[in-house]
Amino acid sequence: MNSRKSALAAAAAVCMAVAMVAPASASSYPDKSVDMIVSFPAGGMTDTVSRVLASEMSKSLGQSVVVINRGGAGGTIGTASIARLPHDGYSIGAIADAALTTLPHIQKVPYTLDSFEYICRIYAVPVLMVVRPDSSFNSLADVVKYAKAHPDQLNFATVGPGTLPHLAALDLMKQAHISMTHIPYKGEGQAVIDLLGKHVDVYFGTSAVAAAHHLKQLAVASDTRLKEAPSTPTFTELGYKVTWSIMGGLIAPKGLDPNARTMLGKACADGVNSRHYLSTLKTLEAAPAYLTGAQFKKVMVEEYSKSHVLLKDAVRAK
Repeated sequence: MNSRKSALAAAAAVCMAVAMVAPASASSYPDKSVDMIVSFPAGGMTDTVSRVLASEMSKSLGQSVVVINRGGAGGTIGTASIARLPHDGYSIGAIADAALTTLPHIQKVPYTLDSFEYICRIYAVPVLMVVRPDSSFNSLADVVKYAKAHPDQLNFATVGPGTLPHLAALDLMKQAHISMTHIPYKGEGQAVIDLLGKHVDVYFGTSAVAAAHHLKQLAVASDTRLKEAPSTPTFTELGYKVTWSIMGGLIAPKGLDPNARTMLGKACADGVNSRHYLSTLKTLEAAPAYLTGAQFKKVMVEEYSKSHVLLKDAVRAK
């Protein structure tokens, strides 16, 4: 009997120890570094802001946040890898919205919007319609008038099919009842070179590129004019409800530990509002656009539905 009592006492002690350790272990998050998978190569918008954010988040978390670039296929390769990672809070991802909201409509991807937890939105950059400085087009009206008189003769460049700039162009063409020829590029650099070289007529891109190359800005796809470019009218002002922004944010694999989610959400909010991060956005001519995880998911779902309709109509038109 004594030996049986001893065994029971030992088992009870083990159970009590586990009960005491489990909450302590959960509340100790994070107790090691966190990997941030960036779904684009080094040097682009998402990578640049993610590196600054990772540094700021490290201060809040008390652990290093290590950036790992995993680019390719418009961000879908890195995004797919994030979905397969452990959901313990030590693996998160920095993505641009197209990989989740538009590209799944035109190619098969091994994930859905519901494959992830949404931590926060970290930037949003409205799409601009621009032309080279010496272009004969001085307004959106000039472009629309020419396109109506010369269907498909105007070429417009974007960084690829299904991207937000491409959708902005499709939206404009649908509303203005015009048709232009799409010339897709793999990156902004070559697209701008060809724009300046007169190989393409119009470019749909970002304010950072427009400012860097002194491009003529005809319209911006935002609800209000940009502080960085107050003289550039919105498409809405000009009669076309075209509102598209390239968004980026932090996500994690589905099933993220609630405590980790809270800690990561706070670290992201602190990071996005830090002086260093805001200074980086200003350098890139981008405005602060923080959203909580719930808000970020909501706008992603809305954009997914909006882009589905637009891309379906574009395919039908062909």
